[in-house]
Amino acid sequence: MKKVILKSAFLICFLVFTFTGGFAQSNAELKASIEKINKELAAAMLSGNIEKSLSFYTVDIISMPNQGKMLEGKEALKKSNEEMKQSGVKVVSFEPVVLKVMSCDKTITEIGTYKMALTIPGQSDPIKDHGKYITVWEKQTDGSLKIKLEIWNTDVSPMDAKM
Repeated sequence: MKKVILKSAFLICFLVFTFTGGFAQSNAELKASIEKINKELAAAMLSGNIEKSLSFYTVDIISMPNQGKMLEGKEALKKSNEEMKQSGVKVVSFEPVVLKVMSCDKTITEIGTYKMALTIPGQSDPIKDHGKYITVWEKQTDGSLKIKLEIWNTDVSPMDAKM
């Protein structure tokens, strides 16, 4: 009887270890990984490197920008970024703060806040913004993380903006 129980316990542990890919990363480890990726993504964004920025997204990304149309797919996101760049709008600072990370199977949900500033042609001072966001990351077969879904919105009311 003891042998059956020990064998069953071993089998259960083996199956859990095998199908979860070993010991799952803790939320603290995932948070640290996401913070590192966010720094790389921010650097690519600030340098205007659209191709590098896009490398952090899945092919079927869904992006829901503040006061903008939903973008579906990497090509739509690329087009939007290129249009912004051609218009002369430039992000000059971007500081995301990861508040919470929750994982489930192959996805990780990141909840955070951001501060940013951007320059717009014809405006002498950068426009400052701050708000909140949710990013859903997808674990890839190689173990890397890519952005599957993102949504953000400002805490700054257009009604409060100085003219």
